Amino acid sequence: MGLQSSSRRLANALTTKRWESIAIACGSLCIISFVIALAGSGNIPPTAPWWDARRVETHYRHHIKGAQAGSIFIMVAGALYLVYAAALTRQIRKIPEIDPILSDLQLASAAASFSAFMVASIAMGLLNFRDYGPELTQLLNDILYMAMFLVWPIFLVQGWTVAWAIFSDKRPNPILPRSMGLINIVAPIVYSLASGIHMHHTGPMAWNGGIAFWPGVVFFGLQVNVDLWYMWKNIQDNRLLP
Repeated sequence: MGLQSSSRRLANALTTKRWESIAIACGSLCIISFVIALAGSGNIPPTAPWWDARRVETHYRHHIKGAQAGSIFIMVAGALYLVYAAALTRQIRKIPEIDPILSDLQLASAAASFSAFMVASIAMGLLNFRDYGPELTQLLNDILYMAMFLVWPIFLVQGWTVAWAIFSDKRPNPILPRSMGLINIVAPIVYSLASGIHMHHTGPMAWNGGIAFWPGVVFFGLQVNVDLWYMWKNIQDNRLLP
C-alpha cells in the first residue's frame, strides 16, 4: 500500500505541465553543461589552431581532470538538447493546420545534432585516456573543434524549420511569436561563419577567431534561451491546452 501511495503521489506531482517545464529548462541546462565542459578543459578561451603539437599536449596534461569531466558534460549537454527539442516539437505541433513534416524535421535535426555532441565528447575523453604522444593529441584536439563547428548545417535545418513553422501561423496572436522565428533564421547564418575553420590557422576565421568562435557561441546561447523563454510563457499562460 505504501508503494502504491508513493507512486500515486509521484504521478500526481509529475503533471504534463511540470514535465514540459522541466524539458524546456533542459535548453538552459544544455548551455550551462557545455560551457562547464569548455571551461574545465581549458578551452575558454579556446586552444589556438596554430599551436604546435607539444604545446597542445602540455595544455591537456595541465587539464587532465577538467577534460575528463568535460567529456561527460558534453555528453550530458547533448542529451539535454534532445529533451529540450522534444518540448519544442510539441509546441510546434499545436500550430493550427501545421504541416506535420515541419515538427518531424525539427526533431529529426535535433536527433542528428546529438552525433555532433558525441563526437566532441569522445574526442575530449580520448585526449588524456592514454599517452598518445603530441601529434595524436593534437589530432584529437582538432577533431574536437571540427566536430563542434562544422556541423552547423544540422542546426541550420533545425532553426529554419522552426522559423518556417512559426511564420506559417498567420493568426494575429500566434502560438510562437515571429521574433522567435527571426532569431531562428539569423542564428544559423552566424553559425555558418565557422565554415572555413579547416582552412585557417590564424585570423578571425580560425576556430578561436572573432568571427568563428565567439559569435557562434553567443548566438547559440541566445537562440536556445529566446526559444525556451517563449515556450515557457506558453506553458505558464496555458496556451497549449487542447
